[in-house]
Amino acid sequence: MSQPVQDVASASSRRDGDRKGEWRRSAETRRAVLDAARRLFGSNGYEGTSIDDIVRESGVSVGSIYHQFGGKSEVFMTLVESALARHSEVSARETRRAINAGETDPLRIYIAGAKAYLMETWKQRDLDRISFAEDGPPGFATFLRERHARYLRGSRGLTIGKPPLPDSTAHALTALLLAAATQLVDVNDRRTAKAVVDYFTNLILRMGDQD
Repeated sequence: MSQPVQDVASASSRRDGDRKGEWRRSAETRRAVLDAARRLFGSNGYEGTSIDDIVRESGVSVGSIYHQFGGKSEVFMTLVESALARHSEVSARETRRAINAGETDPLRIYIAGAKAYLMETWKQRDLDRISFAEDGPPGFATFLRERHARYLRGSRGLTIGKPPLPDSTAHALTALLLAAATQLVDVNDRRTAKAVVDYFTNLILRMGDQD
């Protein structure tokens, strides 16, 4: 005898509810691990944090951490990549905003994105401080060099003055932004952070004004 339609529908609804509950618990577990790991990495660095530390801080079992991420290095890289994605997101948003507001000067459009990027660096200083120290899992230094090369590519096409080589401007801009970011990771108040950002981006604008 076939199962009543309402029983089938009820069973299907229960399965859907169970799956949603599992997804919610999985997301909550992930968030607990990432929040705990971020606090620990920010305080103790990558090398100074163990997987057992993350277990104790998060209240999540070691098995669940390995199931969700794979290990300490994967937890760390998840945090780093999320922070970098946020950097790119806010920079692109402010660049679009400058263009939509009618800005046509490529350097000033670049500065709009750079300011947003640098302020995000300040907000994410707990993780960026670790990145600048190259305190990460094996291969992390190579990962950072690849990111640096990507930043250089993003600056290509901008020319300040009469550069002796095509990419001179890109290197100059990247060096100034790196100098700003290096200071920002050690700044604790927003007012000083904004002053640092304005100082370095105004240096770039003054370079452009001398063309």
